[in-house]
Amino acid sequence: MGLLVLVMGVAGGSYLWFRSQVVASNARVPVEVKTQLTDKPSSTLPGVTVDVPASPSAMNVLVLGSDHRAQDNEEYGRSDTIIILHIDPDNDYLSILSIPRDLRVQIPGHGTDKINAAYAIDGPALTIKTVEALTGIDINHYMEVDFKAFQDMTDALGGVYVDVDRRYYHVQSSAQDYETIKLAPGYQLLKGSDALDYVRFRHDLTGDFGRMQRQQRFLAALREQAMGWNLPFKLPALISALFDNISTDLGANDFLKLAYWGVRLPGSRMRQVSINGDTPTIGGISYVVADEATIAKAVTDFLNVPPVVDLTATSAKGSTSSSDSSTGGSSGVSTSTTGKTDLAGIQVDILNANGRSGEGAAASNWLTSLGATIGSLGNASQTGLRVTKVSYPSGQASAARLVAEVVGTDSVIRTSSVARVTLTLGEDFVLPKDFALPPGPDSVPNSSEWKALAKMVPFAVEAPSYLPEGFKYYDRMPPTGATYDINTGGGTEPAFKMIYQLRLNGRKTDEYMGITETVWTDAPAASKGIGVKDGGITYTIVGSNQKVDHIWWKQDGVLYWVSNTLSYVLSRDELLTVAESMVRMPTP
Repeated sequence: MGLLVLVMGVAGGSYLWFRSQVVASNARVPVEVKTQLTDKPSSTLPGVTVDVPASPSAMNVLVLGSDHRAQDNEEYGRSDTIIILHIDPDNDYLSILSIPRDLRVQIPGHGTDKINAAYAIDGPALTIKTVEALTGIDINHYMEVDFKAFQDMTDALGGVYVDVDRRYYHVQSSAQDYETIKLAPGYQLLKGSDALDYVRFRHDLTGDFGRMQRQQRFLAALREQAMGWNLPFKLPALISALFDNISTDLGANDFLKLAYWGVRLPGSRMRQVSINGDTPTIGGISYVVADEATIAKAVTDFLNVPPVVDLTATSAKGSTSSSDSSTGGSSGVSTSTTGKTDLAGIQVDILNANGRSGEGAAASNWLTSLGATIGSLGNASQTGLRVTKVSYPSGQASAARLVAEVVGTDSVIRTSSVARVTLTLGEDFVLPKDFALPPGPDSVPNSSEWKALAKMVPFAVEAPSYLPEGFKYYDRMPPTGATYDINTGGGTEPAFKMIYQLRLNGRKTDEYMGITETVWTDAPAASKGIGVKDGGITYTIVGSNQKVDHIWWKQDGVLYWVSNTLSYVLSRDELLTVAESMVRMPTP
């Protein structure tokens, strides 16, 4: 629907042509779909509550993304994307519910299977019936978008700027496998094929869940940027690409009214929801399994109109803020990975090998607070160790692994050269917020990487002296050299991105926080949000009322921003703390 929002710009003189395009897409809707849309759900979902009565103008639209390339032997193929839009103009509310395609459900009349099998069995009509039975939501309208349409429409728009959180890579291993995908991280203009790769990728730990999150991120970026495009010149190609490849029962006037409303909707009145669950293998087949309570919670969040946002906010340091636009912050989910891990009975020697003065003593205070006994504390004979390590003698493996889990390192080494568990602090070592040293260039985690970068980059570089617990430096774009070029539409501007990976209980995840810096100060990333003033700098919080996407600020002709993880793990205050901890790195 985010792509369809752009149709709002059709001029009156083009209305008849536009209407003919829509009528053609209406004609492709099967009769069975029209019949199913008039039926009420056969069951409702227990536990679903709605705070306010549905307004007269509210509607639910099922959007299916289909691809027939890999299923030539099936009449319908399978629906790779299943999204419900709840549109409520009277309450100025729009929400998106993503349903994983591998969700294990009861398909009416066909037993238990993945939800996308409903489409393969009997097309969109059975999919609508299955979704209604699963959620209890009355589907009022239907739209099916072929992935070719997605690619063609993105090309017709000239691309969409997306902050790609990390590197996406997959090599096709067989004719039945997905195509090779090589997508670099960083803020960039994604055009047709790359945009399709981004929203369809599922070869990682997050699987369908990550794909749903990327699809929602892409739609949010598309909506943010829509008002900045020169639409009159783009619309003819966009409309042709769109309506040549979709089927829908929505009429021309429906599109115009909804699009006119949608692009003006404040971000605080939007919500993104996904159904999550476990991923067991049953009978040799991998499913997503969600219990009734989980589905009910997702549906309730999806349907409930959010409260009016209080635009008064405070910075992480306690300063007041002023709002200059439409989007709100969120409380998010804590990233605490260690809590009060009990190290009682464990004796630890600490060696500082990162060259940051005072950090060994701070680490000693931290581990002592967790119950450890510090045997000795000093500097290593050599500095410049990149990765923190835990060494241990024979018989102390369990204690060493516990210390390694607390500090978030994978480097655990048994050796006869130490008398007890020994923690050697590398450049990646990060202290918890309560034990962090005063900010400065030397207090920056991976300071040598940042210092080397500052010597190459042709603008002022700032680095975080604070990282949320569990985050470790992972990668940067470009991987070597100073900067990469962002295509600005009329030229290029230099930029770089530093990427930090979240570890939970010492294990790597597919959640990445990013820090981007560029002299393209008018980049779409510098969008409207809530302004928080601190130390003479205004930090702008961008995102929905529930989820903060990123926080940006400008200083000395440079645009900086800290981007949240794909599933919005970081809270508003955690992102603000990172932004406010940034220190200027020295240059020659």
